Amino acid sequence: MIAEQLIGPDIAFDEPWQAEAFATAVQLSRSGVFTWSEWVAQFSTTIAREPQRDGESIGDAYYRQWMTALEALLATSLCLSGQTVTARQAAWHAAYLSTPHGQPVALSNAVQTDDDHEHDGHHHHAHHHHHSHDGATMRPVPRPVAVVPARR
Repeated sequence: MIAEQLIGPDIAFDEPWQAEAFATAVQLSRSGVFTWSEWVAQFSTTIAREPQRDGESIGDAYYRQWMTALEALLATSLCLSGQTVTARQAAWHAAYLSTPHGQPVALSNAVQTDDDHEHDGHHHHAHHHHHSHDGATMRPVPRPVAVVPARR
């Protein structure tokens, strides 16, 4: 299999996310979401349609094209709408921002329930109770401010 030939000790990635993107495509192909031939066709089409941009490194262009191809193939293979993908990306981004440093990112961190709330004027104190929450009582987790040193 071609995918097997691409995996080896000589592969180098500039960033960890590039390795994850690569491994994701290989694993999705192995698990039958799409064939490697379908992947190659989609990736080739994407490269032709979206060539390297001015000032963009070859590596950056390659993985931009890789991600674009992967998103397109998943949309086709899994019948995902752009709106669904955008909503899920936003949820994962919120989960990432809300996860304490050093902890695994979990999608459940994207939203939290407001269990300490009032009900239409009664009980003016916080209390914990259990009942269903709809979209009106769910609120996004506040986004922390992150300071990252400049990259060179």
